[in-house]
Amino acid sequence: MPHQRIEEIQTSFDAVFTFIDSQPNSMISGLLSTGDKPFTCEARFANDGRRFIHLPHSNRIYKNDWGFYFNSMGESGQRIGQYSVPINNRYIESIEI
Repeated sequence: MPHQRIEEIQTSFDAVFTFIDSQPNSMISGLLSTGDKPFTCEARFANDGRRFIHLPHSNRIYKNDWGFYFNSMGESGQRIGQYSVPINNRYIESIEI
């Protein structure tokens, strides 16, 4: 799947990952996907030390995938945009307070 950027996401992966990691249990709950499905995300580290945001269905957002509709996992990538937008919005809300 080609990497198509989500225009409304202008934040950096580093800032969003740090925000999630600073939450209790390195987790944000109470999020709703763009399809109105509840989900939780977590800041985690892969075995090789890379940071990623863990999503439902074992989907992951690595630094190079942040801000795109699909990640680079597997043959065609996993759809992650429906999670990225609400995570981004929660981060934006946190810095506006």
